[in-house]
Amino acid sequence: MIRTFIASFKVSFAENANTFIHFLKRVPLIGKKIPDSLYKETGAKLFVGIVSQIFSIFAAIFKKALYLGIMLVLPAFLMSEKTGGFLAKFLHMFFFLNIIYGSIMNNVIFNYADKSAFNMITLMRADAREYYVSAMLYKYITNFIYFILPMIITGLIVKFSPLKALTLLLFLTCFKFIGEYLNIFIYNKKVMVLQKQNVFVTVFIFITLALAYGLPFFDLTLKLENVFFNVFIVLIVLCLGIGSLIYLWNYKKYTPIAKELLTKENMFDINKFESDMTFADVKLDEKKLSKEVLSSKAYEKKEGYEYLNAIFFSRHRKMLVNPIKLRVIIIAVLFIAVSILIILVPNVREKISKDILIIAPALVFIMYIMSTGERICKVMFYNCDVSLLRYSYYREPKVILSNFKARLKFTVGLNIIPALVLCISIAGILLLTGASNKLISAIPLFLCVLCLACFFSIHNLFMYYVIQPYTAQLIVKSPLYKFVNFIVYMVSYGCLNIKTSSYIFTAGVIAVTLIYIVIVLIVTYRVAPKTFRLK
Repeated sequence: MIRTFIASFKVSFAENANTFIHFLKRVPLIGKKIPDSLYKETGAKLFVGIVSQIFSIFAAIFKKALYLGIMLVLPAFLMSEKTGGFLAKFLHMFFFLNIIYGSIMNNVIFNYADKSAFNMITLMRADAREYYVSAMLYKYITNFIYFILPMIITGLIVKFSPLKALTLLLFLTCFKFIGEYLNIFIYNKKVMVLQKQNVFVTVFIFITLALAYGLPFFDLTLKLENVFFNVFIVLIVLCLGIGSLIYLWNYKKYTPIAKELLTKENMFDINKFESDMTFADVKLDEKKLSKEVLSSKAYEKKEGYEYLNAIFFSRHRKMLVNPIKLRVIIIAVLFIAVSILIILVPNVREKISKDILIIAPALVFIMYIMSTGERICKVMFYNCDVSLLRYSYYREPKVILSNFKARLKFTVGLNIIPALVLCISIAGILLLTGASNKLISAIPLFLCVLCLACFFSIHNLFMYYVIQPYTAQLIVKSPLYKFVNFIVYMVSYGCLNIKTSSYIFTAGVIAVTLIYIVIVLIVTYRVAPKTFRLK
């Protein structure tokens, strides 16, 4: 078993090292200096693998902290502000999300999407029992370790001791083994894999979420503090966990389970599912296209790639415009709601007029959410570029820059529409509050909205051309793309906490946007011919 675990770890270590090298080669400036020979150089690759492993450990700890903060601590805090019971609500959510759902649905043995298991058992002929048992022990022990610091910090916030934090993790780890046992028990009795029963999974998720968040919302929580921190109950759960582990250790029928789950068809279905999920909302139904839309007479005066893009945007107009319409409707509904509030409650007029003039920093996050640039890029790739990128002429610098300019105009033009509606709504609210004299003061705010609409449109298209995160198999596979998007999200979200005058902030936004446009055009022209390709 130890040999199987070591072999599995070596394969995982090599894959992580290769992924990290690939990521570094995609980083601008330093990427060119990293040779392809690094993939095979033992000493250098070992160092890269160790660095990658260290990063993955910190990333795992960060993910655990993020999960606890967003899924448990924040909802429990918000629901307990009025009714109290912060700790009770946290433990209630922890029970349903981690102990119940996590133990039953997130397991090792019946994870038919586990590519590592497929590689080791199906391709490398490792013993199924040895792989599964070692994988379970490794996963649940490391999960326990990664959770320690985030859970202790959570305990300081929620008000329970480090010892109780460790008790919760022990509870969770034991239930993970119990969950594995229950899945095998059901499989033996019914010859059924719970994770493949779509109706059950959907209903189970819905019920679990409803119990986890719905009950605390109405101040109905299970009193679990005396359960989780009761010595006798902890000992009982510990015995059940050890008993489940002993059963799993001695179980003899892992090979039939592996043969049923770890098939090429399942792996291909997973890849297809990932691509379907990524591009499900941008598939064009050609049967619904009218003759008028298919006609290209309206663009006869255009030439070259301007003509190509004009036809493309015409035929995909509904797909691109509908999200814009939805954003306009949402802004209009919010404007009507605020207008009614102003009319019915005159006392809030002064506060609303003051608050509107200082929301410029918050608009960064609002405009980030409102931008449809990423969706437009998905539409372009799935319905156009995935086919044309197979030809070398389509990747020539002049062609790329020509397409980029045409698409930039269209993307900015679309995203300006909800931005303008937002500006009109803000002006309307100022007029309704009787603050018409403040309209001139709001001009920086309007400029800020328009600049941000342009900025996020440019950013998404720039990322698409310079990184091109989509593969020929229609899967998003670019760590750099995900990392940059995460940074942009965090910066946008962080702007919610900035408090400064609209004049200063708008000046900064305009300066950043103008500088960014220049950088984008230069970098796209120089880098995109090498990076904008089919992977």
